[in-house]
Amino acid sequence: MIGRRLLAFWIDLFFGLFLASTGLWLLRQAFLRGTDPDDLFNPLREWALAPSHPLVWLLGVFLYFFLFLAVNSETPGLVAFGLTVIRDREGGELRRIGGMRALWRTLLLAVSTLFLGLGFLTVLANDRRLALHDCLSGTRIIRVRSRRIPPAGTP
Repeated sequence: MIGRRLLAFWIDLFFGLFLASTGLWLLRQAFLRGTDPDDLFNPLREWALAPSHPLVWLLGVFLYFFLFLAVNSETPGLVAFGLTVIRDREGGELRRIGGMRALWRTLLLAVSTLFLGLGFLTVLANDRRLALHDCLSGTRIIRVRSRRIPPAGTP
């Protein structure tokens, strides 16, 4: 399952960067259409013509992971490999993670990734194959045969 998780992460990273780049390009085109090309001192036009900033891509990838996890507890990469993110077992039942836990997990995922991927090494060290962001956020990734997992708010 480690290989599936790794491939799903790379697919999601690619899609996140693609969507962030596309959104930024569309936003820039909208600003350029709404400004006068002869106005050399328009700050919106200057921003639209400036090179991209890496923080915009990081924000786009963060939003990609957060929104997909908050809405459905899955990203397209996880779905492609038959995986889903759930809360750690509470009373023996499987539950979706919900918005706050998705935010916390995504923040911790960013920390795990930014420090040279060291947060992923815990997958090799524990028997449940939990990464650092899974351990700290109270989530885990499981392989699903059926997509019938109750939402986070249901009792």
